[in-house]
Amino acid sequence: MGDDDTGNANLADMLAMDAADPSEKLAAHATVLQSQMEEIAEEIRELIASQPPVALLGYLLGQTHIALMYEVSESEEPPRLNSQTLQQHQLALEYAHAVWSSEPDLPAENTRLNEENAAKLLEAFERLSKTTMLYCMASSAASRDPERPNLAEMQFHAKSSWSLIRGHRYQVLEEEFFRYALRPHDAALRSAYGMNSGQVAASIQGIADSMRTGFSNAAEGMMQRFDQVNALVDETGDDLETVMKALAVADDTFMSSTADLMKDMLYGGTSNLSRHTEMTQPLLEDLCFLPGENTEFFEEGAFRGTPMRTLPARIKPGVKLGDEYYAPEPQFVRDAAYRAIQRGVCERLPYRDEWLKRQGAIAEEAFPVIFSKQLTGAILHSSVYYRDVESGNWAETDLLIAVEDCLLVVEAKAGTMPMHSPATNFKAHERAIQDLVVKAYRQCQRFIEYLNSAAEVPIYRLADGVYTEIGRLKRTDYRSILPIGLTIEAFTPFSAAAKELPEVAPILGNFPFVSMSVDDLFVLNRFLPTAGHLLHYLKVRQAVAGIPSAMLFDEVDHLGAYISRNRIDIDIREAMAEADRMTLDAFCEVVDRYFEGPDWEAKPVPSQSIPTTLARVLAALDALKPTGWLAMDNALRDLGGDARDRISSLISDLESTLHEKTQRRFMMDTEEPLQVWLCRIGHPPDPIEFRFGAQAACLSLDASQIRVLTLFYDKPGTISQMSCAIISSPSPLQSDFGAIREKADWLKEKAQNL
Repeated sequence: MGDDDTGNANLADMLAMDAADPSEKLAAHATVLQSQMEEIAEEIRELIASQPPVALLGYLLGQTHIALMYEVSESEEPPRLNSQTLQQHQLALEYAHAVWSSEPDLPAENTRLNEENAAKLLEAFERLSKTTMLYCMASSAASRDPERPNLAEMQFHAKSSWSLIRGHRYQVLEEEFFRYALRPHDAALRSAYGMNSGQVAASIQGIADSMRTGFSNAAEGMMQRFDQVNALVDETGDDLETVMKALAVADDTFMSSTADLMKDMLYGGTSNLSRHTEMTQPLLEDLCFLPGENTEFFEEGAFRGTPMRTLPARIKPGVKLGDEYYAPEPQFVRDAAYRAIQRGVCERLPYRDEWLKRQGAIAEEAFPVIFSKQLTGAILHSSVYYRDVESGNWAETDLLIAVEDCLLVVEAKAGTMPMHSPATNFKAHERAIQDLVVKAYRQCQRFIEYLNSAAEVPIYRLADGVYTEIGRLKRTDYRSILPIGLTIEAFTPFSAAAKELPEVAPILGNFPFVSMSVDDLFVLNRFLPTAGHLLHYLKVRQAVAGIPSAMLFDEVDHLGAYISRNRIDIDIREAMAEADRMTLDAFCEVVDRYFEGPDWEAKPVPSQSIPTTLARVLAALDALKPTGWLAMDNALRDLGGDARDRISSLISDLESTLHEKTQRRFMMDTEEPLQVWLCRIGHPPDPIEFRFGAQAACLSLDASQIRVLTLFYDKPGTISQMSCAIISSPSPLQSDFGAIREKADWLKEKAQNL
């Protein structure tokens, strides 16, 4: 399990201190820290503004690559920066962008880079990061409100996430996301930029790829040229200058391409949008600030130039330096580029209302489109209408997805308000979160309460002003109900914290709400390839969402925890018995590792450890989908490592005996008791024996019911049919209860003697 977050531990200390000392002390401490942040920010601004921009960009990127080289381990895995070092380097690039976007008069590029002052920057950023985190703790602790007991913790999470919100933006997935998100606006993009959605998406992927692998590609290219030149010197006997001139004559691009490689290595060329993308001039203009164009970040006032304001990279990820356009920091490209393109298109065309309409549609259809493979055969109802239980008025829910006995209630929110800093305007920040989270929660809540209001409820479709019944639903048909709020906004740290909002309680006391971003779905799609995978993950995700005061940073941490620990919710509940609050981290690393390196697509996707035979059974459940298959799939996936090994071994051993016997069976005393039959095809269990054996197993295990899985084989190792059942414990009034009790006692004695 990841370590408890130090920030939260210190916050707890400050809250405890506030119990004894006036909150004014903490507020005064926060004010001092705010002043220190502003002083460090001004120091950083002066250091950056005095340096030639492109040379400084090359220096900062070079420092990142040098740090990477020092992080190389002896393993064959690609090198990684630790999270603290990475955040420091990212902050440096973001601030360079901020200063260049805010300063109208930047030094000429022929100005000499002062490496001593450049080196001071990284030290200043370390101080700024630490001071910012201390401010987040002190100011949050000072905001305690008896009427909102969790306000301080909410503010701390919001402020610290705001200052660290790089999250997990996997650059290799940029094109996939933008192709999906921009596809409905294809005609408008052609008109505004002379590029279709696919070309825009490919360009954004191009700059992401350049920033991800461009330095190593350039270094490799330079080494090849050194080898080429040295070989010609040895071969011809000519001096270096003569050979270089000969190469330039033979290839008129040799010198310019070599210069480009040097720019990529030494002068931030890997961030050059002009060179590494096919973006047209209008698109470059809408994605990039001109020097001095942003006036808000360093404007006089509270939090001037600090991370508590809105970094310009959140608005436009690029900046024009000289005659070319650069995107210095890669992590904001996706988030900022989407909204920058929206603003640009809507300023160039009368398209705002149409953008919002189409944006809402792609958010609503994201689940069935992105998970089309997993949801094959699911029953989908979009734009469902019904009568609200309280008001009697017509209400709408965006999407219902029924998979076997699981119902997903999905509400999509596109988001129209900018995300304000929680330090400068916490109420506006809360309102933006409420627009994206709480409204979706309330709509899910309203529909689930409607579903629960009667034994059977009708659902309707609206067409031409007429409501037409399209089906009826029964609450009792669904073992599991998953209310999900989905947004196009990439705000995963905030969505993962949705359960901390006071309004977001488990619906009907049983169904915790899950908030996600569309970009989360593209990651989940790669790691959860079947319906069973996906719905079991969502089950665990929902269970964690129902544990107050237990926090995972974002959706990728949830996914990593699921891969690493399976039922992480059980682990958390056990640990919470001895803690008031828990923050878990570092689970994301298993996911991060997968996306690293140029050959990431060729690597096996990380997954839970499932023995081969059990994996074969799960695959058969997914392929054959007998009645009750999903509940059985969930029960098998719930098993821990030892139980998975045991059931897999038992099935494998008994499979090999079916050439001698037509039927075999065993039971397992797990949290949810399980009995498994293995039968040759055409030799099903006798119904009376089937029921008798299951009920005897219930009594022997003191269980109210038992799940029974029957596997039918047409040849060794090949499951051609299967069935799933739930058998309840026998009633003492049954005529054969005495015989069942005798069988149960025999089973119990046999188990004790093993």
